[in-house]
Amino acid sequence: MMKRIAILIIPLVALLSCYKDLSTEAYRTLPGIEISGVPDTLETLYGEDIRLRATVTLDGKEYDRFLYEWAIDFKPGRTSDRMSLSEEADLSFRVANQPNESPYCLSFTASDPESGLSKTVFCHVYVRSSLGEGLLVAHTRDGGATSDFDLLACSAVTYGYTATAPRYTRNIYQLANGQPLQGRVNAVLPVVRSDGVVYNETYILAGTDEHLLALDPLTFTVAKQDGALFNSYRESSFEVHNLINYGQIMTAAQINGKLYLNICHTNNVFNIAGYSGTPADVFTPSNVGYCYAVQQSDITFFNEQQGKFYYMHAQFSGYGSFAQVTDPIGADLAGGKSLWAGAGKEGRCAFLIEAADGNHHLVYLHPSDKELIHYQLDAGQWLSGAKYYALCDNSDIAFLASDDKVASVTILGGSPVYREINWKPEGKNEIITGIKFYTQGWYGAHGFDYNSYSFQLPTNRMQLMIFTYDESTGEGKIYLKPFNVSTGLFTFRDNGVYGGFGRITAVTSTFK
Repeated sequence: MMKRIAILIIPLVALLSCYKDLSTEAYRTLPGIEISGVPDTLETLYGEDIRLRATVTLDGKEYDRFLYEWAIDFKPGRTSDRMSLSEEADLSFRVANQPNESPYCLSFTASDPESGLSKTVFCHVYVRSSLGEGLLVAHTRDGGATSDFDLLACSAVTYGYTATAPRYTRNIYQLANGQPLQGRVNAVLPVVRSDGVVYNETYILAGTDEHLLALDPLTFTVAKQDGALFNSYRESSFEVHNLINYGQIMTAAQINGKLYLNICHTNNVFNIAGYSGTPADVFTPSNVGYCYAVQQSDITFFNEQQGKFYYMHAQFSGYGSFAQVTDPIGADLAGGKSLWAGAGKEGRCAFLIEAADGNHHLVYLHPSDKELIHYQLDAGQWLSGAKYYALCDNSDIAFLASDDKVASVTILGGSPVYREINWKPEGKNEIITGIKFYTQGWYGAHGFDYNSYSFQLPTNRMQLMIFTYDESTGEGKIYLKPFNVSTGLFTFRDNGVYGGFGRITAVTSTFK
């Protein structure tokens, strides 16, 4: 899990008393410098802004000839290696110091150039990570030329969060690496690859059109990149289409049209998934279904050209090969398109498919008996202009969204029920740019049994995330909408609207 730092030690306070030798035989009392406004100890978050104002007097009176300097360690406990922050009495700087168990030393010095008097006070600064549980939002403000990440923390997505106002940590990648991430982020995913003893390969995976990056979850510096994450991968470009956690210890990555799997507690690298069919590039960003959490790493894909499903039980068969599912479906799906795929109710792999004839189909595969369950959907009740989709693993619900509307298809009594949801964005120029079923970061990515995780939010698997964008203002927003798992409608409760992003391109939950 992501590391949180909370250490209390006795703060150091240093006072430098100076005097001037006026003669060899007589002395006089020199005026004293007094400094207030600098705390002995300060706890802050990585990426947060610190603002302090020092007040300095000479012998109890205001004095306007002081020279000031604020400075802080580059590394904890290394006062010989310091960075100057300001030459004003006011201090404002963004904390880029790496979270650490030891505090950093922040100092403020006031000097009188005429008398030579000076005084320095010190403050121990504890930097803890702000990248705990919340929503990690990838967004772009320049059409995808560059991207960055913001972290949103609030009570609906952060366990134990009690503040009324949300907390945003903005532009984390640029803070850590000195510049924004080049390109558009297509997928982002936290992964835990640690046995707690021998190795620790816990990362935030981020994929663009050219690279797969493994970012340190505390500082967002690049820990590994591209080929270092793969076994015998020799291609020069890494176009990432999708990243998936499933089956507790499995991660799938769709790179350059191929599927790669990573099993925790083995060698922690991606290996190409075995598939004997042709053509080789059959995997799309929306045609891989899987099982979440305590299920045993079941993964399925839909071959759009053939109209057939292929299944692999990966956890105990190593990196085995996909085998065709032979259970008849009762519909011709050859040449169809998988609109979306993911995890369905009761550990089933789920697919939403548009057939070549324009009809829509909801298909479930139950891994235990490889049975395909199929529902043909009424084209007359399909949401016009639908382009974004979300499937739920706790209910037979598929959510659909167009630029300005949201609808649901719920299987009740073995039949589809269609509902257009009475909701719209708050701004008249906002358009919907995506939807996603909300799960906490640990869910589907940890070795935790669903019933034994101690920090489970009541919103886990119970709210839909809706992403919007206003071209006129350049702002992206996130709406958190709780839904009823029986009806597929939003509840009266509202979990809030969160803004200040650019155009949102990928969102994931982070670990506590």
